[in-house]
Amino acid sequence: MAEAAGVSVATVSRVLDDHPAITRETKARVMAAVLQLGYPMRAAQPKRSRPAKIRRRRQQEGICVVMPAALPPGSQLANPFELSLLGGIGAAMRDRGLDFAVAARAPYDNATLRDFVAEHGYAGMIFLGQSQYHAGLNALFDAGQAMVVWGIEAEDQRYCSVGGDNFGGAKAAAGHLIRLGRRRIAIVGPAAPITTAQTGHSQLAERIAGYRAALIEAGLPEDLSITRRYGPAARIGADAVDDLIARQVPFDAVLACSDPIAAGVIDALLRHRRRVPDDVAVIGYDDSDVAAYVRPRLTSVRQDPVLAGELMVAKLLRIMDGIAVTSERLPTSLSVRQSCGG
Repeated sequence: MAEAAGVSVATVSRVLDDHPAITRETKARVMAAVLQLGYPMRAAQPKRSRPAKIRRRRQQEGICVVMPAALPPGSQLANPFELSLLGGIGAAMRDRGLDFAVAARAPYDNATLRDFVAEHGYAGMIFLGQSQYHAGLNALFDAGQAMVVWGIEAEDQRYCSVGGDNFGGAKAAAGHLIRLGRRRIAIVGPAAPITTAQTGHSQLAERIAGYRAALIEAGLPEDLSITRRYGPAARIGADAVDDLIARQVPFDAVLACSDPIAAGVIDALLRHRRRVPDDVAVIGYDDSDVAAYVRPRLTSVRQDPVLAGELMVAKLLRIMDGIAVTSERLPTSLSVRQSCGG
């Protein structure tokens, strides 16, 4: 619909929610595309009162964001990209005049997920992550719980998820390194912080699969995937480099599964007197604020947390209104800077 109307996805979402900030001309263009493509619409209601009534009803029903894992006291609520996602969700809720809660507890398996939902009874829920309770999320969907998940799209998945193209993003990053002449490429990522989340239903698993696909296509079968114990991201990156060098494993590039991990990789490389990118090229993931402050400036796979938040909120509100929605993968792109050498 956005492509047909010549506007952004976020603008289409706001038109469908009858947001007052959208001009009449833009609304008319989007609605023409909606009718042309046959998008299912809600029954019409009096235009003047509908947005305010919906806002009041949704405030009363309650919407909650559930973070992926309960981290130790004194630590941040989540990692930098997850905090960016939370900001994107907050912006989308603010634009609709809605408040939302952030859960103080994080379920860690199917049983604690079931107990959490039974105890709190939110009408709508957004889960940032799914690997520790994928089966439980399917069960919640079957029970009629309105929810959207940030994560992958699994084969047996029945609930709605929004997520980046992890496979494609990692494959493109590894392919870029290969085109630059790199042949011994390592990928570094964190193991999930809890054992129940260490499953194939994870963004890390998809990124490693994309990396491996790029190596296989280039005839480079050597697999240097390194999953480190969960902890501070920069420490994960530094420990991986220390380990490779201590074992005398040759490598000329590192694909880090987050920008903070990439920062740790670069710090360790410089400590070992390896030049970046001359000796070792480095690419991060998420294109967060960290990428702009690392030296050399960090090449990174970009995801859009604001668009992600907008889509998760828009889809959740439509589910709450009884409208069927589909899962969606967001495209990634490579922001090329100095750390990869071209």
